[in-house]
Amino acid sequence: MTVPNGDADHPSKEPDPDRIPTQAELDAEDMAEIARKSKDSEHRDRYPARPTDPGVPPLALTRDARVAWLIAGAACLVWVIYGFAHVSDITDLLADRLRPGLEKVPDVDPAEKAKSMAAFWPPAFLIGIPVLMALTWPMLVAIATKHSRNLRNVYMSTLVVLLLFVPVCADLLFNYPGSPRWVWAMAWVQFGFLILSILMTLRSSVGQWLPPSMRVRPMRVARGG
Repeated sequence: MTVPNGDADHPSKEPDPDRIPTQAELDAEDMAEIARKSKDSEHRDRYPARPTDPGVPPLALTRDARVAWLIAGAACLVWVIYGFAHVSDITDLLADRLRPGLEKVPDVDPAEKAKSMAAFWPPAFLIGIPVLMALTWPMLVAIATKHSRNLRNVYMSTLVVLLLFVPVCADLLFNYPGSPRWVWAMAWVQFGFLILSILMTLRSSVGQWLPPSMRVRPMRVARGG
């Protein structure tokens, strides 16, 4: 049975199934679909879904990274205590080490300049490094409690800064013929376990547990949207 298409006075309102759409109609449908997807994406970015329970944090974050940090912290405490106990001797050794490099500097008294620099750097290292080290512990704990990828990034960035200073500190403060080698080694133990702590926070189990990173749209930021 065929369905009449209507006569000339009353044409059928149903679309012709055999009609081939024009290219303009196809382009309009594609543009409408792209606009719909873009609107849905903007809505998701502007109104993110309610966070769900991420589950139990991985052991690499709550155990392994913290154990590595604690070992690094213990090693740091050892060389800091030794450094404060022998800060006068370290200052003299550092001044003698710096003096030859300052002898060719014009308009500078090598002895006085070396003594001034040696008086500054040991306390700066002995105070600054452990303070910065202490600040990283609450960051590490908060990564798990706050379920924050951004905190992990801040934690790793802070440790990278520490890793830049610890070897310099070990060399300037403890790398002398008369100094005990175990103190110098403690600074390098701290260095190694800080790297291990970073690696533990970068394990795949931690990355899968943390929320996905936020996408940045430079054009929208530039427009102030």
